[in-house]
Amino acid sequence: MTSDSTNGNGPVVEVCYGPECSDCGGREIARELKALGLNVVEGDCRDQCPNAPLVLVDDRMITCATAQKVQDWIGTLQA
Repeated sequence: MTSDSTNGNGPVVEVCYGPECSDCGGREIARELKALGLNVVEGDCRDQCPNAPLVLVDDRMITCATAQKVQDWIGTLQA
């Protein structure tokens, strides 16, 4: 998956759905971001389990991610 693809709703946001990331809130983050209209896809952790949950936006890893961290990063891309 190429995470720098864009559409009318901004960048593709790849959220790890692996066990560790899911246990640490990855799926909830995905739901929150989808509710904001972002293009969220299921991804993998790239061996970042100790830093779960993991989200990628335009190939930028966001470790120990929260929906707010992701929104902040997207805001810097759009500035």
